[in-house]
Amino acid sequence: MQCWPRNHGVMVLARMTQFLFVFIAATGTQLALAQSSRDIIGAASLGSGYSQIVNLTATPDISSAHLRVSDGAVPQSFTVTRIPYEGSLFKFSDRDSVDWRVSAGYFREKDDLPITVPDGSMGSISSKWSAFSATGGLVLKSRLGYGFTFEPALDFSVVRLLNDASYAGVASSLKPAADGPLFNWHENAFVITPNAALEWTTSIASAQTLTIRGHIAWSWLSSFDESDPILRFRETAGAWSIQSTYVGPAGIQLLSRPLSYVVNAGYGGFFGPNHDALGFSTIANIGAGFELPFARDNPQSKRLRVGAAYLFGPHVEGWTVSLGLTY
Repeated sequence: MQCWPRNHGVMVLARMTQFLFVFIAATGTQLALAQSSRDIIGAASLGSGYSQIVNLTATPDISSAHLRVSDGAVPQSFTVTRIPYEGSLFKFSDRDSVDWRVSAGYFREKDDLPITVPDGSMGSISSKWSAFSATGGLVLKSRLGYGFTFEPALDFSVVRLLNDASYAGVASSLKPAADGPLFNWHENAFVITPNAALEWTTSIASAQTLTIRGHIAWSWLSSFDESDPILRFRETAGAWSIQSTYVGPAGIQLLSRPLSYVVNAGYGGFFGPNHDALGFSTIANIGAGFELPFARDNPQSKRLRVGAAYLFGPHVEGWTVSLGLTY
């Protein structure tokens, strides 16, 4: 039996479907086909890839972005969207407070998997993976002095992951074996994520600030309510990031408020046993934008920030646009 690589989910599926066609041609009974195809799919350990999709959707180190992954003959293109919100819960002192935070996440990936059998016949499978997440958590913000803030936190997420697929050409004969365990399925997962951040902010000059923030998270992921038991997974996954942001005065007024420009750069990725299951494990970003205070007479009030960034790394590139509030 061929051993399937675990570092690229689409390549695993493409090779598996091609192998199944060879197996179908050599199998004389539907019973043998159904049982042996499930054994092949189960041996591929696709849950490691599914758990990384869940992790990417639910954790914030790689935020909203459109990414293209080129690790293999079948390129991937997927979109991640996150909408976070954070508010104050209570204060212990002037230095220590507890905030609550919530976020919603969405992941989408579409692929066309070409299939060719030994006699030259061709077909394809059009497949879409989708994930929807809801996350809530608490974060302790402790101001240590000298511009440092330490933020330990605990987040809990619920994620729904599903696949929709259609078959064309010779690929249609694969449907009885692949539907359920490989395509056209759904499952849910919960994610428990203890995490911590350390942030340092300093004023370089009047109205100029530099912020450097590091974050690390370790998640326990477990599926439930699977449409097929073969989809079940229990995995762990880690994510990390470091971001730097410089804010300076643009020297112009907008809506009678001082406009500032923003330059940011960062680096992050995944760690753990399945850190490269999505085809990449690290990614950098560089971007710019503008920031505008809400209050005309208080530059330190809540501020509206808009920006865009280019993302790149080994086997991956993409872009993101952002709109948010800072305070």
